[in-house]
Amino acid sequence: MDADILRLVLFLAGVGLILGIYFWDRHKRINVRVNAIHKAERERRQSAQPERSKKREVRQEPVWDTDADADGDEEQDDLSESLRELGEIVEQKIADNYVSGPLEQTAFEFSHTRSTTSKSATPREQRPAARIPQKIVQLNIMARNEAIGGDALMRAARDLQLEFGEMQIFHHYAEHAGQHEPLFSMASLVEPGTFPLDAMAEFSTPGVTLFAQLPGPLEGVETFDRMLTSARRLAALLDAELLDHTRSVLSRQTIEHMREEISEHSRLAKIARNS
Repeated sequence: MDADILRLVLFLAGVGLILGIYFWDRHKRINVRVNAIHKAERERRQSAQPERSKKREVRQEPVWDTDADADGDEEQDDLSESLRELGEIVEQKIADNYVSGPLEQTAFEFSHTRSTTSKSATPREQRPAARIPQKIVQLNIMARNEAIGGDALMRAARDLQLEFGEMQIFHHYAEHAGQHEPLFSMASLVEPGTFPLDAMAEFSTPGVTLFAQLPGPLEGVETFDRMLTSARRLAALLDAELLDHTRSVLSRQTIEHMREEISEHSRLAKIARNS
């Protein structure tokens, strides 16, 4: 082999090796930075735990636990219960035609499925009402490295036609049967989940959650598809990661599994209505 060619091959191999070492080291530093951010967040929440406990004695506040070391099943049950309750509060407010007076913010109960019973008539006036199962569908958008700023969130909300409204969170509305009803909503992952509209320039959060309560104004699968499209767009606008309700990467398999669960829920809700 010609000496010049051999030197060129060795030179290119050396460059490749150097680039490989550089990108590996860069990836390692990014992981270290992410771990440091999560650790700082956990320490901040642990130090603030006594203060939160005192506040609960005066007024019940929703708990949005972002501690990665908490028990996974218990954390998800609490989150699901709170989202369900949040959806019910918004739904009830609309059903009451926005009756004057402040809306009391009770402790959220998160639940992915729950049954409710109609109370429109007294026990003497009706037979036992059908129990309509309810389900919360949730997608999370988490910052990759740094927190998501309030200004960026406001720009993204306008792009996705999310309106600031009830419970001090954002809602995406759908016109259904002549009514303006929330199809899905966006809340912060940091308690109490609200957004300070008058101080968004100073606001930041490690992530947000999009959630919908089923049954809703549209079919369950259509609601999920619209929310998924918005979640993907939101993640792109904020340079963030799109995760499922367990904060795992949202894979194609997970999406199909969620669609199947929603279809089954719609079937059960239809049976309950017709019973």
